Amino acid sequence: MADENSDMMLVLTSAIEKQGRGVSEVGREVFHILINESWRIAMRSRHYLTAQCLDTPCDLAWMVLYKYGTDINFLNSTSMTRYNASAAVLYYTLY
Repeated sequence: MADENSDMMLVLTSAIEKQGRGVSEVGREVFHILINESWRIAMRSRHYLTAQCLDTPCDLAWMVLYKYGTDINFLNSTSMTRYNASAAVLYYTLY
């Protein structure tokens, strides 16, 4: 009787471990599918920076966007409007 119970416990433990591995594998696949779909949506979105506002290494990125980028580029990358950026520039020129 004890041997039958031990055998049954081993079979159940093996089945539970196999199920856990399967669930983990499916979870990883779902994660990769969600990441790929998010990437596709982001690439189709119009909220990306255009080549005209790429900066040179010696300039600050937000100032290049302020001078040469569109309002949408500036807002997407800094979350600031041009009015707020002008106020920040005026504030820091005092120092």
